[in-house]
Amino acid sequence: MKMNKLNILFAMVLVSLFGCDDFLDKAPEDTLSPAVYYNNINELKTGLAGCYKVLQDIYTHDGGMYEYIEMVSDDGKDRQMTDPYHIFKKTNSHSASAIWTDNYLMIYRVNTLLGVLSTFEPATDAETKEVNAMMGECYFLRGLAYMNLVRTYGDVPKVTEKFGSPSEAFGIGRSSVSEIYNDVIIPDFQNAVSMCYVKGASQLNGEEARANKGSALMGLAKAQMEMQDFGSAETTLKRLIIDKESGEYGLMPNLTDVFDDANKFNKESIFEVNFNVAAGQPSFYFRNMSNDISFIVGTTYTNIFMVSHDLLQEFTEYGEEDRLFHSVDSGYVEGATPEFQAFPKKMAPSRAERAAIKDVGSDYNFIVYRYADALLMYAECLMNNGKTGDAITYINMVRERSNMEPLADDFNLDIYWVLHERRMELAFECHRFWDIKRTGKAIEIISEALMTVTGEDYGVQDKPIEEYQLLFPIPTGEIEKDQTLPQNPGY
Repeated sequence: MKMNKLNILFAMVLVSLFGCDDFLDKAPEDTLSPAVYYNNINELKTGLAGCYKVLQDIYTHDGGMYEYIEMVSDDGKDRQMTDPYHIFKKTNSHSASAIWTDNYLMIYRVNTLLGVLSTFEPATDAETKEVNAMMGECYFLRGLAYMNLVRTYGDVPKVTEKFGSPSEAFGIGRSSVSEIYNDVIIPDFQNAVSMCYVKGASQLNGEEARANKGSALMGLAKAQMEMQDFGSAETTLKRLIIDKESGEYGLMPNLTDVFDDANKFNKESIFEVNFNVAAGQPSFYFRNMSNDISFIVGTTYTNIFMVSHDLLQEFTEYGEEDRLFHSVDSGYVEGATPEFQAFPKKMAPSRAERAAIKDVGSDYNFIVYRYADALLMYAECLMNNGKTGDAITYINMVRERSNMEPLADDFNLDIYWVLHERRMELAFECHRFWDIKRTGKAIEIISEALMTVTGEDYGVQDKPIEEYQLLFPIPTGEIEKDQTLPQNPGY
């Protein structure tokens, strides 16, 4: 909460978010007071759109969360392999401060809107349902934002009510990770589960970018897994996968179909951040390529990250040609140096299209949660709960979609294989670092990748990374404004 963006009037809302038929193709309303403005459902939806709008900054191509989280995983790298995030040599100046400010901005807007919704008096039963659903979506967004924050920074300030003025946000210090999960994240997702519409509900026609009950169940299960509560997470995922209480989900025929901008909000999509060129909200995810390969395909922009050869080697060693092709392409670019330079292909148009839209952007969404992720999460929970045979069933559902041989019923399943399946399926969807950190394997796996010469990548470390580097430093600007925010150890 301690950021320059917090100085925005609590009434400010930014709209025109998603490009769906009526929810989010609206012009910005910049200076509207809640006491004056929020008089009906449509006006409340404008405020809700302002909460969702921040997601486009959180998942932006330049300085957004997934850029940094991919760089600190063993999937992404910089071209020279000297980036402090990639080689785990961060100092207190490498805080990825936009992660902090954008997520707290979304929390601030959600807290403000929850205050408005709690006093709004619906005129009909339909309005009551709509207000209830909007509150559920607010809880979902706040749970998502806080989970982004604690996974990145550890202990963070706990703010669940709006402030009358920004100065009231100072001096509250940092709450522990467990307190944030137990008092905010898990209750917020539980509220969202009980309040949001199900996938396919008529109320979401033309407004599919809104979080639904399935989105909330995914957030809740991920939070429970972060807390190592695999029993509760199994129950939560069963509600989504087996009981189907949040609507009907399924796997698309192939990975390309999942991310194609013509298939937005498809049956595999559980929650995605919508981008829309016509509405002035384009995606530039495809700019996440090194300068070398960008020159070849006509998009000469900044060097953000490349695909690590460690990831490419795992794809090829396990015969994962299908998922390799649909995730990061073959990687071969004639004339480039080196010629083998794969790049993230998901959520991006084809090579042939990129040069033409390099300054325009694309309509490709960023998918935060999808059904294949849910199946692999369920398998991990089942395995941890001693149900290995059942776990293999759900892993095979994902493997078979990508033309991989099913695992045998007596396969010796362990956490390393689960992490392998998740890496192959979910590459560059902002999961890998969280997965290896959550399972306690981050130091082992990242250290090995950095210390090993693989393909064109060279070993850049001679010893394991230090544990404190698994957390980002608290932005120094926030500490300067509020002395109750101690820096993370090691920085």
